[in-house]
Amino acid sequence: MKKNQPSMHQIAKLANVSGMTVSRVLNNSGPVAEPTRQQVLRIARELGYDHYPNALSRILRGERSNSIGVLMSFARPWLAGNIISRIDRRLFNTEYVNYIVDTYSDPVVILRALETLAERRVDGVIYLAYTPKEMNTEIEKLLQRIRHVVIITHQELQVPFDQVVCGWSPGARQMVEYFAACGCRRPVLLQESPIAACRQLFEQACGECGMSAPAVITLRPEIDTDEAFERYLEQEFGTDFPGDAVFCSHERFRAPRSYLQRRHPEIPLAAVMDEFLIDLQRPDFPVLRRREPESGALACEMLLRRIEAPDMPPRTEHLPMEFLPS
Repeated sequence: MKKNQPSMHQIAKLANVSGMTVSRVLNNSGPVAEPTRQQVLRIARELGYDHYPNALSRILRGERSNSIGVLMSFARPWLAGNIISRIDRRLFNTEYVNYIVDTYSDPVVILRALETLAERRVDGVIYLAYTPKEMNTEIEKLLQRIRHVVIITHQELQVPFDQVVCGWSPGARQMVEYFAACGCRRPVLLQESPIAACRQLFEQACGECGMSAPAVITLRPEIDTDEAFERYLEQEFGTDFPGDAVFCSHERFRAPRSYLQRRHPEIPLAAVMDEFLIDLQRPDFPVLRRREPESGALACEMLLRRIEAPDMPPRTEHLPMEFLPS
């Protein structure tokens, strides 16, 4: 604190409140009516009062650190930025700050980050765990050292934490119903990696709609043109395309779409897309819109509620993808 600055007593006198009220406002240590809070802060600024509460002292007294950690991979910068933006909007006008960590989906980085956040006594963590390697026994143990945790995931996990599940259901079934309405009976599922949840839901929906089990094609990175896609199909299936409908369960659909437009324009295509690609490409085919950006605000809301009511049992909120017909 600088010398010759006004005291809390002076601020209290000018604001016509008690010294305890001024202390609560300046140290953020208790409930104060919002008009009174703003009046005290205004007078403190006008008088040049520059005291800030000592965060370490509050932590050592067992109080909140007024901070949360946000752990995610920035492999998709647009998505990460939008999730963080929604978290920041929710934290605006609260006393909380966040520590943002790019995990690179690397368990070593995740463990180090969690150790640091635990040492800093953050009040909670929002953790994006989309791949199996982003959740293991060691990571779960470290998460349990954090006071409160909300996990954003694609598939519900068997862990004792709050979860936001950005899942495929009921979107996968809506996609199959669309194909069935088009008269299709032999769908093809194109996937970038073996996503068990999507494939299982897609196969189940096909069975319920009277369609055969889908042919599953896992696209490799080198299949990046329609010619490469055609050569792959000839090697794997012969000259005929193995189905009468195509669902791309990821966003690398340019090569399959180009091939279909050239060789099989009668075969309907649908794909998963996020808002950025939808706005950029204005697709003329059905899509499942990823809603992960919305998970940031939902996870933040759940975490703040958890901090206020820590004895609630773990909760799971589902945020399914949205089906957008052409």
